[in-house]
Amino acid sequence: MRKLANLFLILFLLSAIFGVADELLRIFFDLQILSGTLQLIWITCIFIGSMTYFGLGFNKHPPKIILVPLFIWLFWGIADYWPLESMTGSYFRLYASSGQLLFGMAILKLNQQINHKSLLLNRNQFVGPAFNGRNLFRFCLISTLIVPLTLVLISYSFIDYLIETKTAGFVQLKPNGLYMTERTYREDDKQIQLTAMIHLGQNNFYADLMASIPDGRTLILAEGVTDEDGLMTERFGYGKIADLLGLTSQEQVRFPGRLIDSTELDDPEVISQENPDILRADIDLRQFDSRTLETLNALAKYVLNAESLTNGYLEFNRWAQEHVTPDINGIIMNDLIDKRNSSVTSYFPTALHKYDTLVIPWGALHMKGIEQAVLERGFLLEESKERLSIDFLLLPYGQLWNNLTGAGT
Repeated sequence: MRKLANLFLILFLLSAIFGVADELLRIFFDLQILSGTLQLIWITCIFIGSMTYFGLGFNKHPPKIILVPLFIWLFWGIADYWPLESMTGSYFRLYASSGQLLFGMAILKLNQQINHKSLLLNRNQFVGPAFNGRNLFRFCLISTLIVPLTLVLISYSFIDYLIETKTAGFVQLKPNGLYMTERTYREDDKQIQLTAMIHLGQNNFYADLMASIPDGRTLILAEGVTDEDGLMTERFGYGKIADLLGLTSQEQVRFPGRLIDSTELDDPEVISQENPDILRADIDLRQFDSRTLETLNALAKYVLNAESLTNGYLEFNRWAQEHVTPDINGIIMNDLIDKRNSSVTSYFPTALHKYDTLVIPWGALHMKGIEQAVLERGFLLEESKERLSIDFLLLPYGQLWNNLTGAGT
């Protein structure tokens, strides 16, 4: 047990040291060569820390005053140090890692004062019988609260990791809500603003987004698949879910500006300096595979227009198990993401020739591919900021619970 606890102490300090080094390399040299190693050390630290925690139930000797503060810090780390970022900005990980290093060193110094010999736990702190029934009973009582909370935090951290990975960091899950990222890239006098969107959001999210669009020679490359041939047999919209959650649907948002078509990109006409131009840079449903259309119609029928989200999701899931194979899923994603990304990025050459700023407010899953196209054109990241899209504290949980359980119907 002593060796396990000491390993936990060492890993705690080691993860802090690598965290500081990784952030300094990122800030001053734009390098992230230590990120993989840091993540491995952090995961190992959590694993060894968990084993150390459960060891406390069967061994009364490890000093709680030394280990419990480190467990609390781990909980905070799993929650991504919220709300530190909102208080310190983009350098919050550097502050967190530096704080962890100082905190760990203070804990070791405290331990040395306790045992009068070593920074790490020594043999004198583990003298006598280790097991104690009363200690185990207290541990079990406390664990009935600690273990569920830990599982929730780990689940949250895993979901956050998946979301950030799938969206290249353009969406972040935090304890208080869902955040969308806006990144601005520049090459000489040209600027591209990628704004991650979501189908549902609070009114102030959309209001702040509108306010961020610069005046002058600005073009908004708008998202929105058209359906010239009427291929959608079901009404496809998120309004019903938005009403249930007390949110605003993205389809209700109208960007300020003058709507143009693609032929006007080559028009030498003077651009308005007051409001941006808006170009629908998406594709039409006729370019989708028939199986994609079938899936979209099923999603609209079973989920988006369902009276109960739970029943609708279960119905759609049963339908998908019968009709959507891995191969078809690849076709669907190619239609929904790749084809549409190719459409918006195809406007870059002509749009950048005429406009100084391009604003691309598209769904978050598109951002990874669009960002890659922006970087390949030589643009460099200039600024990044986040907006709270869905505030979990403002959601009508009673109304949502009634819909999910069918209560009151």
